[in-house]
Amino acid sequence: MNNRYFNRLFTAVSSNLYVNGLCNVLVMLLPVSLISAFSALIGNLLMMAGYEKMGETIATGSVIVWKLFPILLLVYFSQFLSSLHKVSRVNVITPSLMIYFIVCNEWGLLQEGTVVPSNYPLGILAPIAVAWSVRFMQDRKWFFASDLPNVIDQSYNLLMATTVLVVFYAALGYLFGLIFDVAEISAFLLPNIEPNSLFDGIIYELVRNLFWAIGINGHVIFASYKAELFEMTQIALQNHELFNTPIPVLTTNFFDFYAGLGGAGNTISLVLCMLFLTKNRSYKMLGAAVLVLSVFNINEPVLYGLPIIFNPVLIVPFLLAPVIGLIIAYIATSTGMVAPISEIMSWMTPPLVSGYIATGNMWTGTALQLVIILVGVLIYYPFFKQMDQISNTNVLFAKSITDDFFNYENVESGREIGDFFPEITSKFAAQKRISDLRKTGEFVLYYQPQVDTRSGVIRSVEVLIRHRSVSGEITPPTFLSDFSKLGLMSELDLWVVETTLKEVAQMAHHPQFKVSINLSPETCLVPDFTEKVLNMINKSALSYSQVEFEITEDMLIQDEHRTYQVLCSLREAGVKIALDDFGSGYSSIGYLSKFDFDKVKIDRSLVLNLNNKNGRELFRLTTELIKITGAETVAEGVETEVELAFMSEQGINLIQGYYFYKPMPFHDVVKLCSNSSQ
Repeated sequence: MNNRYFNRLFTAVSSNLYVNGLCNVLVMLLPVSLISAFSALIGNLLMMAGYEKMGETIATGSVIVWKLFPILLLVYFSQFLSSLHKVSRVNVITPSLMIYFIVCNEWGLLQEGTVVPSNYPLGILAPIAVAWSVRFMQDRKWFFASDLPNVIDQSYNLLMATTVLVVFYAALGYLFGLIFDVAEISAFLLPNIEPNSLFDGIIYELVRNLFWAIGINGHVIFASYKAELFEMTQIALQNHELFNTPIPVLTTNFFDFYAGLGGAGNTISLVLCMLFLTKNRSYKMLGAAVLVLSVFNINEPVLYGLPIIFNPVLIVPFLLAPVIGLIIAYIATSTGMVAPISEIMSWMTPPLVSGYIATGNMWTGTALQLVIILVGVLIYYPFFKQMDQISNTNVLFAKSITDDFFNYENVESGREIGDFFPEITSKFAAQKRISDLRKTGEFVLYYQPQVDTRSGVIRSVEVLIRHRSVSGEITPPTFLSDFSKLGLMSELDLWVVETTLKEVAQMAHHPQFKVSINLSPETCLVPDFTEKVLNMINKSALSYSQVEFEITEDMLIQDEHRTYQVLCSLREAGVKIALDDFGSGYSSIGYLSKFDFDKVKIDRSLVLNLNNKNGRELFRLTTELIKITGAETVAEGVETEVELAFMSEQGINLIQGYYFYKPMPFHDVVKLCSNSSQ
């Protein structure tokens, strides 16, 4: 598929409010599925230990809890939809529940011996249809509004809405049931269950994990498939015990224990990659945090926290790893290398242990699971490495990105949220652009002189980063936004500092020479930044007073207290501090009074307005403000004789701009300095 269309599709899905609401509802229901699964696990262990009655009681509780899942799904999703469409919750929940039960009964979807239906797709579709209908009725003012107590209005409206909607949709469901065979439609939509069909098993695993890949619990969507497979497994195992018939390869636990190690997508392999195959501290912390849950095959924190869902890189191994594991297990079992799974156990039974017990206490089952996990590591690692190349990878699973998408505490608000997939996609696109720049050339430093107009001598040079291609083409720093997006500005800044100190070393013997280096807001807040920088200067040929750091208002806004401490430490050592782009922000004057600057650079935007009276007067006032602080003034972006003359009138002698020099390689700066000294 064309990447552009693939990205558009995922963008549309990730920004769809119905998908967002459903994802959050499924996260809200996670405790229900975990309690049910843990109960089944404990019940199985108790029965294996000989406490059959207690084990059966707990296992029965597990079934009862699980049967509540579709009902709670319907209720929670109804609440979200009612907020989304701004209609009464009771007018959505009550008709939805009644329609769900009636239609399930009409279509023959009730399991024998129970009155609680278990049809997840209908539990999702019924509230959507009802919410739309209630909104339709509300827009046409069908609901009653009077001066009577509110409870009377609400009771009437609930009775009217429930009666109209239940009768309408129940009749619609009845007609649909007469025209179509629901069982045949279900069979058409889902692959046929063939106990020995590897192809059907692969389709089931792929489609189920595709739902997981967009944040929807695939087990819930395919619950009827799994239930039927469970029943067929029970019958097959009973026949094996009574008549010694062969046990089919693809049993219900076969998928759990070979294609769900650590949870959907065999994500225990990914967790191992995070723990042992990266030096990134953030990944290691996440891996350690989710390891215990992964041992019990619970991987929602990895799916939603890393994330895997809507992640264009990790979706590929997420779909591939369980399929490869399924094929390996199928071949090993069908050829007799490993015994078939002869027990029905909880899907939460830990890997390696489950393989041993389920194959009749055979170590070959454990060995097979270990092989599948290691193969999964090999599958995940190349894709994980691509993510790991982003040094500050924690930006991918930071709260700022995931909280808006998975915030079930506010799921009822129905508010529109930001697109989740584009955020991640843009980061990988930025990574690719930076990687391409590194492959096609190198990052280099250019220097723009600051000239003292009284003597014509170059007093200082500002360092500017550029990209130089293999063919020699110079690219302006448009790539800085990509570094910022990936959280790599501090690494880039420190590289600039270190490289600059090496390149300008030959000018260190000129006592008046000074080099000015820009710092991004993130860099100043790096732990031990002051120590790192002072250590670099100390090892260089330059003195502290020959190094100047330029900061902007943005840096001061981020963390004023921490920035103040850093700047004071640098100035105490003798390093000069310049305020860059003065006049371009809203708080510059306030910061000018709070901080001591050695130099203030007036922004080019003020220079561009010198052609009108107000612009000239504003520039004069700005100059006077700077003079009050005692800081040296630099005019940036001076390009014409008229602008230069105006600067002279204001007593500004340090000029940086194209009038004198454009940015240039440092060897050209050396030549200029040599010529001026002759």
